[in-house]
Amino acid sequence: MKTIRILASLAAAGLLAAPAVAQETSTIQPGWWESTNTLNFVIRDVDRERRCITPADVDKVMSGRINRHYTCTYPEKRVAGGKMYFKGTCVDKRGRTVAVTATGTYSPTAFTLNASLSGKVAGVPVSATASTSAKRLGDDCPAQVQKLK
Repeated sequence: MKTIRILASLAAAGLLAAPAVAQETSTIQPGWWESTNTLNFVIRDVDRERRCITPADVDKVMSGRINRHYTCTYPEKRVAGGKMYFKGTCVDKRGRTVAVTATGTYSPTAFTLNASLSGKVAGVPVSATASTSAKRLGDDCPAQVQKLK
């Protein structure tokens, strides 16, 4: 269960960057953001987080470089007209891999994404679903919040 939760977090975090990949459409706006991430694997696990995205961080987020713990690649991606589709994989530092297929909608101030995840735990094939719903709360971040690294 822990491995799937980690892999789903990897995928969801990588997908956070996905809505803004296409440069011909609006990118996400910097500011104070809140996201709700849901994993459905045997049980339902819901995680909420708030984070500050500075103007300098927007490119990191759009490129999927949200943290140093995983790498996601999406060989198949279509982002246009407020809709998105991604198909690829996320790998953590320990080499754990999860296949990801996701669809969703986006705007400069909000996005939703629904993903199907598949991988192996102890050699046994497993699958799960995950979703992320994020919204921009405002221009200013609280002073005590650390920026993305």
